[in-house]
Formats: sequence, C-alpha cells, structure tokens
Amino acid sequence: MFRVKDGCRLLLVAGLALSLTTACGGSGDGDGPSWATPPAGGAEGGGDKHSPGRVKAYDPPLKFQDDGGAQYVAGGTGEGKWSVRLKGTTVYAASDDEVRAMNVLDGEELWSVKPKGRPAEDTDYGTEAVGGPELVELDGRPAVLAAFSITRPGTGTTPDRQLIELTAVAADSGKRLWTTELERPEGEEEGEPYVAGVDDSAVVFSFGGSGSAVTMGVSLDTRKTSWTEEGFYADFVDGSVVVGRGGADSVLGGGVSVEGRNIADGSEMWTYKERLNSAELSPAGDGLFTAVVDAPFERDTDIATLLTTDTGKEPPKLRAAKPFGDPTDLTCWNAEDTALLCAVAEKFDKRLVAVDPGTWTELWSVADDDESRLMPSISTVFHGAVYGTTENGSVILDARTGKDRSADSGGTPFLVNEYVGLFGGSIGEIEARRAVG
Repeated sequence: MFRVKDGCRLLLVAGLALSLTTACGGSGDGDGPSWATPPAGGAEGGGDKHSPGRVKAYDPPLKFQDDGGAQYVAGGTGEGKWSVRLKGTTVYAASDDEVRAMNVLDGEELWSVKPKGRPAEDTDYGTEAVGGPELVELDGRPAVLAAFSITRPGTGTTPDRQLIELTAVAADSGKRLWTTELERPEGEEEGEPYVAGVDDSAVVFSFGGSGSAVTMGVSLDTRKTSWTEEGFYADFVDGSVVVGRGGADSVLGGGVSVEGRNIADGSEMWTYKERLNSAELSPAGDGLFTAVVDAPFERDTDIATLLTTDTGKEPPKLRAAKPFGDPTDLTCWNAEDTALLCAVAEKFDKRLVAVDPGTWTELWSVADDDESRLMPSISTVFHGAVYGTTENGSVILDARTGKDRSADSGGTPFLVNEYVGLFGGSIGEIEARRAVG
C-alpha cells in the first residue's frame, strides 16, 4: 500500500539562480503517520526525537530570522546540484550522490544515505535537473525515494554497466527500506535521471533533453520498469497524470507536442498542441499547469495559457473571463482556495494578476509601469500569503486583496511553511530561517 505525500521541491545549481520545479505547499498533513511535524500552535509533539517539544507555528509566517539565525541545509561552492522538499520541521535534500534529512530549526543532520553502488563519474552530462527526493508512504510508513546513477564494474571482457539505483529510505530514521537496480533506457547510458514525480503506484524518470528524450515508469510494487516511452520527456506528475513534451527525438521531423500520459502504463490521455518549435511546462498546483509554446503554424505563434492536468484543456469559464488577455508568457502559483496568482507577459507589457479560482474573474493586479505601486517579483505562495521582492526589498502580500501584509520581513524565501522559510545564499547554498512572526 503506497501513498504519496505532498511537499515542495526546488532545484539548486551551485553558483546559479534558483528555479522552482514543482508547485508546493509546505505544511504537514493532518492524517497518516507523523512526518516529524509538530502540531500547529506549539502543542506537545508525538515523542519523535527529531521533533521539538514545542514549536510555535505562524500560519502564514510574516517575518523570519535574520542571517545570524540561518541554518545550513545543502549546496554551496563545490557542492553541485541539490533538490529539496520541505515537510514540517524537516527538509529532505538530494544530490547525485546523497540524500539527507535536516532539522531546519537547529541545523542538525538527522540522517544521510549514499548509494550502495559506485557513483557514475559523468552524472552532470546532458541533464536538465537533479532527481528527487520524493515523499511517499510505503505500507503506511513515511519514506523518501531517491535515485542515483551508478556504475557496475566490469570484469575480464565484460565492460562496465551504467545503472540506476532506486532507494527507499525511512523518513524518520534514514534506515534503508529497499534498494533496486534498474537498467537505463537504450541510448541514455550517461547523465543523472530526472525524477519527474510519483503517485501511489509508480515513480517516473526522464532522461535526455530537447534533442533526445526517454521517460520510464517504475512500479513501486514490483520495483521494476513497467513502461518506457521514447521521444517523451516527463516534466512533472500530478496525481495519475504524467505531463510532458512529446516529439523530443524528432524536432526536425514533426515538432514537439504537449501531452498527458497515464502513470500506470504510459498510455496517452490527451494532447494539447502538436508541431511546436518549443514548449515550457510548469505546474501551478490544484490540478493546473501553464504551457508556454512556440506554435509556428498558428496565427499567434507565441502562446501562453493555463491548462488542467486531467484534460489538457483550459478550465471551464477561463476563456470567457479572459483575465490574462493574450499572454506570451505565464507563470502561476496556487494560493489554495484564496486566489491564483499569475505573472503575465503580453509582448513587452508585464502584470501580476490575482484571479478567483471559481469564477476566473480578476481580484486585483499591478503592472510593471504602474507609477503608484511597484510590481513585486514572486518567489512562492503559502496559505494566502504571497512572498516576493521589489527594489525596496522583501514584501509579503495578501493573495486575495493584494495589500501589503509585511515589508522587510527578513529576506525572500523560495519555500515556506508554518515553521520556517528556505532561502538561497550568496554562494549558492540553501539555508533555513525560523519563522518569528
């Protein structure tokens, strides 16, 4: 019995900018086993040694500790790429040769696991992102999935073999629950796999990039490859739908398409557009994603829109309401049931727009040429609070009204929950600062 746990993932490339790779909500669940998350409001914890007895929750937090109280999580000079997920007071971080858990309140490393096999020496070759970690429940027990590229040494006339090591680790203790070795797809012997996502039955890997791609589904029951799709690059998983780009191995022939596939067997569920020069897909949360495409055979070649992951179509009423105009670029964040925040570009005009997710009517907006107000650059959204920055520094807005809730809040986090914010440091490290207001 498997169950997917929510969380937040972010890719860090040392020395470069941060880029969010999945939509996220960082709070812990109210059901299921404990994920080292103290009860809201600072009630006594459940006895987990990794959970503080009392931790005050701020829902949402409007102020964080300054730099002096920051706790190191991962990354920095020479540390390479890291992907992180925040869950309660624990952050899970994965690189190409390690997965670890850290207490974000005091910086204590709770556990660290490395691959059993010999790490491959060329894991940065041709990859778009580092894989994992993914949070699941295995037989009712919270677990972390991580994938590594490894090399099985050859002997005699037998050459080395490049494999994928998929490891399940107990989230609380770091105990290795199981490890399996997987054959890499033909033609993808190099490079770190990108873990696109997981549901309660399977985990999905992507290999390659825009010129050549393969996606592979692996059953969590049998721990074996259940399907492979050449020419398809999975960008993310939402429920049982794998959303990605088809035609990745035939750009010069038929062009790229935007597709949704069934995570169980890889079968095609829907296609949004075909014969595209390019497509950028980003999850927006709550069953939505944005697609920014270059469609050379349509009247408007640069198209950006909001689609549903289960149908690949625009949500009902969105076309009639038309809150974004005719955008050429679009990035959205879901503020739960409060609002949907979208950074909209229409050629050279830029706006931040909040819409009602039920009616798709505009709640408020601010443009980059507004002389009465600065348009913030948004980093994340959590429980009705919008975190961003302007030329004046950090700012937190109310998602529903657009009004400033806090300014100079102690920096601009890229991930937030009731207890902590995660921040990018000056040399590419990830650090945690406790919420204090």
